[in-house]
Amino acid sequence: MIVLKATEQQFKALNGYRNGNGVLEFTTDANDNYIVGKSVLTDPAFKAINEQLGQLEEIKFEPRKDEIEV
Repeated sequence: MIVLKATEQQFKALNGYRNGNGVLEFTTDANDNYIVGKSVLTDPAFKAINEQLGQLEEIKFEPRKDEIEV
């Protein structure tokens, strides 16, 4: 799965953005990258920040070890 990765600066600028009921919340992957699903690019709640979201790097999702089912 491909996700969007934010730098520290992008994370600080975008995390917690709110528009109506839509709230942008990043999580971290196995490499401690700040990530969010690509669906935010087409979510109408985030249209105002779409340009900034489009600048996030696309990476392959690496699940945290505590998220991997055994």
